Amino acid sequence: MLEKKDYYSLVNYGLRLLDKFNGDIKCGEFFLEKSKYVNIEISENSIKNSEIGSDNGISIRVIDTRGSLGFSFTNKLEKKSIEKMVKIAVKMMKSGTKDTDFKDLPSKYDKYPSVKGLYDAELKNMQIEDTIKYVEDMIKICKEDDKAISQSADFSSSYSKIIILNTNGLEAISKETDCQISSEIIVKDKVSKETSSGYEWQSERNLNKINAIEIARDALKNAKSNLNRKKIKNMRVPLILTPWGTVSLILRSITAAINAETYQYNRSFLVGKRGEIIGSKLLNINDNALIDGATGSASFDGEGHPCKNKKIIENGKFLSSGLLHNTYTAGKEGVESTGNAYRKSYTDIPSISNTNCILSSGGFSKEEIFKDIKKGILLDYTGDSPNISTGDFSGLILHGNLIKNGELVHPLNETMLAINLLDLFKNIDAVSQEFKIYGSYKAPYVRIKDVQILGGVN
Repeated sequence: MLEKKDYYSLVNYGLRLLDKFNGDIKCGEFFLEKSKYVNIEISENSIKNSEIGSDNGISIRVIDTRGSLGFSFTNKLEKKSIEKMVKIAVKMMKSGTKDTDFKDLPSKYDKYPSVKGLYDAELKNMQIEDTIKYVEDMIKICKEDDKAISQSADFSSSYSKIIILNTNGLEAISKETDCQISSEIIVKDKVSKETSSGYEWQSERNLNKINAIEIARDALKNAKSNLNRKKIKNMRVPLILTPWGTVSLILRSITAAINAETYQYNRSFLVGKRGEIIGSKLLNINDNALIDGATGSASFDGEGHPCKNKKIIENGKFLSSGLLHNTYTAGKEGVESTGNAYRKSYTDIPSISNTNCILSSGGFSKEEIFKDIKKGILLDYTGDSPNISTGDFSGLILHGNLIKNGELVHPLNETMLAINLLDLFKNIDAVSQEFKIYGSYKAPYVRIKDVQILGGVN
């Protein structure tokens, strides 16, 4: 059994093995991950499954002067396995394809930014029995309501320690925790017999911030608010996005479109738009990895490059520096990585992901955004996604309401929204002071002044 103090020395041992191939390798990297997780699931409002486990492993990337990549990994943290892994990776590299776009791995950094609140000892040491109280709270909320008929829910926690070393002298070590809770409740109207579901979730670094009761209550509230849905006629009216609607339609679309890999392959609707105005002055978006205690925060990314706070869109202008890069895409463009390399686990090579994507709050209260709407639509959730290549969106409003004279009237049935995202961005005319955080997204209410709505009434 490998002792804790030996993890670092094991990675160093692998790094020293690469000296034997000094003439063939331009650069190499070892990524070690030690993780532990707990998960408990609710189905039909009762506990159906619980699991506790761990996953430890190490991977290697080696790249030669042609840019050819070799990659291998093992979950056996011992010297013999490391030796075999290195041989496999080097063999793959030598037989690999030339890639002139690859430039180098990150260099050594003397100091990483300080980000607090990413680790909670209570989460690291969590056991199955520690999760029961959170699950029982959610079950109780569902049982006590006369309209609630079923609930699916999940509570999970994880701990990970990461060590990254490369041949350029880089050394990066971190330990992080995360926990997530979700609830989906189905309700039934006793008179109309109609059913509906509502969903809510929360993700935090610290266990003390998790509120199981509030999550279940919000899921129940969302389900009830979508009962007795009615069809409406076609209309062109203002659209208000809830924070979750803002995440779904704006923030997730933006983060997909500014992924440098997607952009460089011309698969983004923002291609050719850098340095241009793409939205109203109320559209301000940052990707900030340095927020203390936030789910998406980190001192360094999946390659050991320092993370940072990055402006993406400022007063509606898509900044020339607004793409999210790892070292590969940055080298391809001739710029510095933005610290957005992402690894799901040691079994993957780095991709690109956002950290904390934030749409800045505006100067309007939620009440002010609603009060001037004579007729409009509230969108909370759609199961459809925009076409990231074109920016076109056409999808059902699964959770939403008709608005009349500033008040919510009834939920919507068979109602669709059709719009191009660039038109949506340009027609934003109000952003709320209030906001909500969903994992790595922070979103306010957003009002779009003119949207085509397709109703189910002929």
